[in-house]
Amino acid sequence: MLNTAEQQAWAFLSQAPHLGSAQEVETHFAQAIAAFGYDKFCATLVNAEHYGKEPPTLSRQDFDAWDQRYWSERYVVHDPCVKLLLKSPRSFAWTDAKPLGDNRAQSMWGEASDLGMNDGYVVRVFGPAGQEVLIRMSTEARDTDPTSRAVIDSLATVFGTIMLKHWEMQDDNPDYGIVSERQAQCLYWAGRGKTDWEIGAILELSPRTVHHHIEAAKKRLGVVKRQEAVLKAGELGLFSKL
Repeated sequence: MLNTAEQQAWAFLSQAPHLGSAQEVETHFAQAIAAFGYDKFCATLVNAEHYGKEPPTLSRQDFDAWDQRYWSERYVVHDPCVKLLLKSPRSFAWTDAKPLGDNRAQSMWGEASDLGMNDGYVVRVFGPAGQEVLIRMSTEARDTDPTSRAVIDSLATVFGTIMLKHWEMQDDNPDYGIVSERQAQCLYWAGRGKTDWEIGAILELSPRTVHHHIEAAKKRLGVVKRQEAVLKAGELGLFSKL
């Protein structure tokens, strides 16, 4: 028989793919991991830096104060979690990383504890086009129950995958123009003869998502063919904003 936490987890895993909005997914995920003692989380697309922008945060709950402190103190240089991330794609708890830290890392753990973050769990989720989403969760408990790790891995993997899909399908900045920035990016590369698969590799999107963005752009531009959309976007100067 499933215990209460496992029932919450099963409810999320079965319902999440059918939830309509990112906010609903976040709410249900928060409830699911809360059953295991985790009350803070953050999902970040960590390999998007080469687009010239800050790595996008796909979802966040109560991680702001810690992240501000973490980066202002440059704890990233001393954080043993970084060593584990570079070493292996496997998920891990902060307690796994703590023995690898130096004195500065010990100060970091102390400050995290002051914010009610005594232990954490980190899961890497990989998308279909090579995207990497880092899911960080924290708890007031002093350590993570080893028997719950497999379930938390599953929760984070489903959550990260769905939030990545929502991020890919979003319309970006509605003030960008007739088409969204993401749609303009897809059209730009289509105009250079790239296939959906090649555009996906460049923008770290799935080919299906690229197709979705181009079809949406065609509708917004009032054209039928892909090349017509490229030409009209160029005439409107939409590529000059990229």
